[in-house]
Amino acid sequence: MARLGLLGFANVGKTTLFNALTGLDAVTASHPFSTREPNIGVARVPDRRLEEAARVEGSAKVVPATLDLLDLPALARGGVGLVGPFMGRLREMDALIVVLRAFGDPSVPDESAGRDPVAQAEEITLELTVADLEVFERKGERLAKEAAAEPGKRRQADAVAAATLLLSAGTPLRANRWSEEERMAFRDMAPLTLKPTVWAINVDDTETSPSVAGVESVVPRGDTVVAVSAKIEEEASRLLAEEREEVLAALGLGEGALATMVRAVYTTLGLISFFTIGPKEAHAWTVEFGATAPRAAGKIHSDLERGFIRAEVAAIGEVIEAGGWEAAKKAGHMRVEGKGYVVNEGDVLLVRFSV
Repeated sequence: MARLGLLGFANVGKTTLFNALTGLDAVTASHPFSTREPNIGVARVPDRRLEEAARVEGSAKVVPATLDLLDLPALARGGVGLVGPFMGRLREMDALIVVLRAFGDPSVPDESAGRDPVAQAEEITLELTVADLEVFERKGERLAKEAAAEPGKRRQADAVAAATLLLSAGTPLRANRWSEEERMAFRDMAPLTLKPTVWAINVDDTETSPSVAGVESVVPRGDTVVAVSAKIEEEASRLLAEEREEVLAALGLGEGALATMVRAVYTTLGLISFFTIGPKEAHAWTVEFGATAPRAAGKIHSDLERGFIRAEVAAIGEVIEAGGWEAAKKAGHMRVEGKGYVVNEGDVLLVRFSV
């Protein structure tokens, strides 16, 4: 389960987006800094394939994949808000979602953030870079002394020194390619500017085709930029599924913020979905792109990875078309794969194991 930290300046609609993604009702207000303590929630990953597979299989329970969300108090200019326990919580996240304001609303003051998402993206990038620089400078000084006495630490010290030099120039670590050895040298510092990041531009609900090009031009290459209308999405999240789809379609918002953000997060983190289905339960899981079958089995339960023997595999589309798992096997869609098998997006797995 991926852990995502939401951050942004005051009154950008960060908590509103959090509510839209989780279906919760965390307090929002038109005055700045209405979020004083972190909000924690879970976003359920929408997937029609899972619902359809559960229907044809007759599964008694449907369990979607999920994302853990942490909505942090707003950042203030000059780095206030990136301090204390909130900084530590942010460093624990697998990825960041930075919310940028591009909407106008007379009832929501915009002096804290403004309405220029490009300027906000530049400033937040700098704030995160400075926060990392402080950590790397302290670590670098200590490592330099240790490396003088222990030559084995020289390469780690050199990696941290190189990163410090980059950060001191105002450049986030994601802007550079780092070897696996160098990344291991940074690991205990959990640098914010090395975390995969999605930039969410919060636009007016009347904007049918908002541009993301401006923000894409100032954030590190490879970051994902999306546009959402958090206010209308928050309202729609409280409706029944069919009503929500009708509202989003009528407003030209397509599949909605949840599906948009999930796809962006999966792309940014390199995640794919696989499934287990049966009469008792249809369950969606996430695993890293390129993961082997034992690794995927470990997402289900550690015993399955430890005692992995083989996996019976079929594509979920074939399972649905055949009318269920057993029907797919009879139709010849199922194959047996061993420990070296790399799981594909949309695989259905039945893991055979022994412990």
